[in-house]
Amino acid sequence: MEVSTLIYFVSLVRNHSVHNAAVELSVSPTTINHAVYALEQSAGVPLLLRNAHGREVVPTTTAYGESFHRTSVLFLKSCLSLISPADREVSAELSEQDLHTIRQSGITFRMISYFLHVCDAGSISAAAKGLAVTQPALSRQIGKFETILGFQLFERMHTGMQLTAAAWPFKDICQTMALLFDRLRRSLSLGYSRAVKDLKLAAMIPSSSKSALASLLAGLIPLWHNRAYQPSLSITTIVVPAIIAGLLDKTYDVGLADVIDVPAKLDFLDFETSPIFLVFGKTDQKLILNDDPASIIAASTMALPSFGTGMRSLTDAYLEGAAVRPRAVLETQSMSLMLRLVEDNICCAILPAGSFEYHNVFSKQLPRRFSRTIRLLWRRDYSNMDVISRLTSALQEIRSGSRCC
Repeated sequence: MEVSTLIYFVSLVRNHSVHNAAVELSVSPTTINHAVYALEQSAGVPLLLRNAHGREVVPTTTAYGESFHRTSVLFLKSCLSLISPADREVSAELSEQDLHTIRQSGITFRMISYFLHVCDAGSISAAAKGLAVTQPALSRQIGKFETILGFQLFERMHTGMQLTAAAWPFKDICQTMALLFDRLRRSLSLGYSRAVKDLKLAAMIPSSSKSALASLLAGLIPLWHNRAYQPSLSITTIVVPAIIAGLLDKTYDVGLADVIDVPAKLDFLDFETSPIFLVFGKTDQKLILNDDPASIIAASTMALPSFGTGMRSLTDAYLEGAAVRPRAVLETQSMSLMLRLVEDNICCAILPAGSFEYHNVFSKQLPRRFSRTIRLLWRRDYSNMDVISRLTSALQEIRSGSRCC
């Protein structure tokens, strides 16, 4: 659950219209709908009643949705208190400008949570260990939070990290926000417990509807249902860092991701190892099929996957090993966008087998030492290992020799 999701929900309730909320926030109606449906799926109960008035659908909060909305507004007001000038009073109602301000700030609950963990632990290293993240990743989040707030949060002392004078008042606000966010998560969990409790699988987002990963996930649902496996299965496709965070905070039970550095709190099983390829457009006049990969990369704009994914680590490792730099880079979380950029001759990219169709692009296989491994991940304290074994067997049966992702 992201801050942006709460903004979309609050705007939708305030405007009583998906279209008006989308216009207010300068996003597509699909973005609003997807965010709210994801919230309802997490809750297991409807947050909105959608009554048709002609062509327009007017959403009205359910009693459950109204309670969730009130807490969301309180949380967003706290966000506004953090990022607004000290002399500005936060009004009783969140205005359109308020929602824009919060959204454009880039503030996330992860920043707030990491800040509070460092406060409690007294050092970056101790907090990183407790969160099962790397120290650079934690430091980056703290740095982003400082940039948003406009001042330094910690001073490095010989005894560890100490809050600056400017940061002390903000600690109380962050603690209040943590309590509100926890209330929101409990609300979703409470609603979900009223529905049938599912086995929640979080998987990487497929590069396209025709990719091996899409076929694997699409085949898993009917197999699980037709054999009446228990518990019921729900699948969510999200970016890899969100999979890891969701496993650690128990939002998800099992993950399917190309993680290289697995946190200590998670256990894993290598599901499949596949080669990776440099892919580029078939009609790109700058590129010759006989060129070696390094020459192609040096002459091209390159699409890079986002940090925190196995493919980004492999891409960086290959570029470093080949001592080559692309002419320019475009970073994205979306494998499907990367593939589209390749097919449209805008970028080259390094993609795993099964994520693209060979007749649509030129491809060159890279050395096998750069192969990508897909892993099935779960928490070490997860109690039902029979379910993990059943899921593993089902995935292997569906794959039946085809490459994944």
